[in-house]
Amino acid sequence: MSAARPSGQSSRHAAERAPAPAAIGDLRSRRREARRRRRLARVDLGLGVAGALVLLIASPGLAITGLVAVLVLAACLVSALVGRRARRRRDRQLRA
Repeated sequence: MSAARPSGQSSRHAAERAPAPAAIGDLRSRRREARRRRRLARVDLGLGVAGALVLLIASPGLAITGLVAVLVLAACLVSALVGRRARRRRDRQLRA
Protein backbone atom coordinates (compact mmCIF):
# COMPACT_ATOMS: atom_id res chain seq x y z
CA MET A 1 0.00 0.00 0.00
CA SER A 2 1.25 3.46 -0.84
CA ALA A 3 0.85 6.60 1.24
CA ALA A 4 0.27 8.62 -1.95
CA ARG A 5 -2.61 6.47 -3.22
CA PRO A 6 -5.50 4.94 -1.28
CA SER A 7 -5.92 1.18 -1.69
CA GLY A 8 -9.38 1.47 -3.31
CA GLN A 9 -7.98 3.49 -6.20
CA SER A 10 -5.60 0.78 -7.44
CA SER A 11 -8.34 -1.88 -7.55
CA ARG A 12 -10.66 0.47 -9.46
CA HIS A 13 -7.97 1.07 -12.11
CA ALA A 14 -7.35 -2.66 -12.38
CA ALA A 15 -11.06 -3.23 -13.01
CA GLU A 16 -11.08 -0.53 -15.71
CA ARG A 17 -8.11 -2.11 -17.50
CA ALA A 18 -9.45 -5.67 -17.47
CA PRO A 19 -11.28 -6.45 -20.73
CA ALA A 20 -14.78 -7.84 -20.58
CA PRO A 21 -15.15 -11.60 -21.10
CA ALA A 22 -16.96 -11.06 -24.43
CA ALA A 23 -14.06 -8.92 -25.65
CA ILE A 24 -11.62 -11.69 -24.75
CA GLY A 25 -13.68 -14.17 -26.78
CA ASP A 26 -13.66 -11.82 -29.77
CA LEU A 27 -9.92 -11.36 -29.43
CA ARG A 28 -9.36 -15.12 -29.33
CA SER A 29 -11.50 -15.68 -32.42
CA ARG A 30 -9.64 -12.94 -34.34
CA ARG A 31 -6.31 -14.48 -33.35
CA ARG A 32 -7.53 -17.94 -34.40
CA GLU A 33 -8.59 -16.57 -37.80
CA ALA A 34 -5.24 -14.80 -38.21
CA ARG A 35 -3.36 -18.04 -37.44
CA ARG A 36 -5.52 -19.91 -39.95
CA ARG A 37 -4.83 -17.31 -42.66
CA ARG A 38 -1.08 -17.43 -41.99
CA ARG A 39 -1.10 -21.22 -42.12
CA LEU A 40 -3.04 -21.21 -45.40
CA ALA A 41 -0.66 -18.63 -46.84
CA ARG A 42 2.31 -20.86 -45.95
CA VAL A 43 0.64 -23.86 -47.56
CA ASP A 44 -0.08 -21.80 -50.69
CA LEU A 45 3.51 -20.63 -50.84
CA GLY A 46 4.84 -24.16 -50.42
CA LEU A 47 2.57 -25.50 -53.14
CA GLY A 48 3.60 -22.68 -55.44
CA VAL A 49 7.30 -23.33 -54.92
CA ALA A 50 6.82 -27.08 -55.42
CA GLY A 51 4.79 -26.47 -58.57
CA ALA A 52 7.44 -24.10 -59.91
CA LEU A 53 10.19 -26.65 -59.32
CA VAL A 54 8.21 -29.42 -61.04
CA LEU A 55 7.45 -27.09 -63.94
CA LEU A 56 11.09 -26.08 -64.36
CA ILE A 57 12.27 -29.68 -64.24
CA ALA A 58 9.55 -31.21 -66.43
CA SER A 59 9.11 -28.53 -69.11
CA PRO A 60 11.04 -28.77 -72.38
CA GLY A 61 12.08 -25.11 -72.35
CA LEU A 62 11.99 -21.85 -70.45
CA ALA A 63 9.59 -20.25 -72.95
CA ILE A 64 6.87 -22.74 -72.09
CA THR A 65 7.63 -22.34 -68.39
CA GLY A 66 7.34 -18.56 -68.74
CA LEU A 67 4.04 -18.87 -70.57
CA VAL A 68 2.62 -21.14 -67.88
CA ALA A 69 3.92 -18.77 -65.20
CA VAL A 70 2.16 -15.80 -66.82
CA LEU A 71 -1.08 -17.78 -67.01
CA VAL A 72 -0.81 -18.79 -63.34
CA LEU A 73 -0.10 -15.20 -62.30
CA ALA A 74 -3.14 -14.02 -64.26
CA ALA A 75 -5.29 -16.65 -62.55
CA CYS A 76 -3.96 -15.57 -59.12
CA LEU A 77 -4.72 -11.94 -59.91
CA VAL A 78 -8.28 -12.75 -60.94
CA SER A 79 -8.75 -14.87 -57.83
CA ALA A 80 -7.46 -12.08 -55.57
CA LEU A 81 -9.74 -9.51 -57.21
CA VAL A 82 -12.79 -11.77 -56.90
CA GLY A 83 -11.97 -12.43 -53.22
CA ARG A 84 -11.57 -8.73 -52.50
CA ARG A 85 -14.86 -7.93 -54.21
CA ALA A 86 -16.69 -10.65 -52.24
CA ARG A 87 -15.15 -9.44 -48.97
CA ARG A 88 -16.21 -5.85 -49.65
CA ARG A 89 -19.72 -6.98 -50.53
CA ARG A 90 -19.95 -9.04 -47.32
CA ASP A 91 -18.64 -6.13 -45.21
CA ARG A 92 -21.23 -3.79 -46.73
CA GLN A 93 -24.03 -6.25 -45.95
CA LEU A 94 -22.84 -6.61 -42.34
CA ARG A 95 -22.80 -2.84 -41.83
CA ALA A 96 -26.29 -2.34 -43.26
